[in-house]
Amino acid sequence: MTWRINAMLVWTLIIGVALSQDLLSSYLKAFKAKRSLQQDIVRRMSEDNHSKQEEMLRMIYEAMYGVVVSSLMNLQSASFSSHSPLPHQEQPLMESLSLVYENCALFADLYLRHPDLTEHLYKKMKHSDFKDVMKNTITFCYERNDVFSDTTDHGKLLRLVRQELGLVAKDPDYHNPYRKVLRAPEPRAPKKKERKKLPRGPQLSKSEL
Repeated sequence: MTWRINAMLVWTLIIGVALSQDLLSSYLKAFKAKRSLQQDIVRRMSEDNHSKQEEMLRMIYEAMYGVVVSSLMNLQSASFSSHSPLPHQEQPLMESLSLVYENCALFADLYLRHPDLTEHLYKKMKHSDFKDVMKNTITFCYERNDVFSDTTDHGKLLRLVRQELGLVAKDPDYHNPYRKVLRAPEPRAPKKKERKKLPRGPQLSKSEL
């Protein structure tokens, strides 16, 4: 299949999965399937050239912003916090929460894989608060500690992106191989100043003294 950027693909990445009203384990199965799709797209994006990557990231981030902000507002209006239980019996709330979870994970994937390009796009996006919105989203998901618990791969992903974003101190061995490291120019050795030779004027000889 030819890899092409299109609006349908972007929408598939950010919309929610079909949700079950059963226990957390049921939702985790659906979440894992959606994550598999997201991770495949992220890997394929890495094979594109820089301009295509930038175009795709911009499309995803612009769509992601609208979905995340709308979903967080729905949760807030229902007084749903990071400490509330999963709203199994309230489908609209569960769908909003799912959208927050999935877009949080997708952003983490993209930011870790394209940190420099993402930070470049911050300045070009229509929504100047995109970075702050995603930081708040990551903090919200981390505090919930259900889908993104420390014992899951999703939790490990969140731990990495929190370090990359500077939300927590970096582990001593933390390193993102996808971030370009700008080396400071080596200091140049100071040039030795050449002593100027002063013109010698007439000198007295001993016989003239």
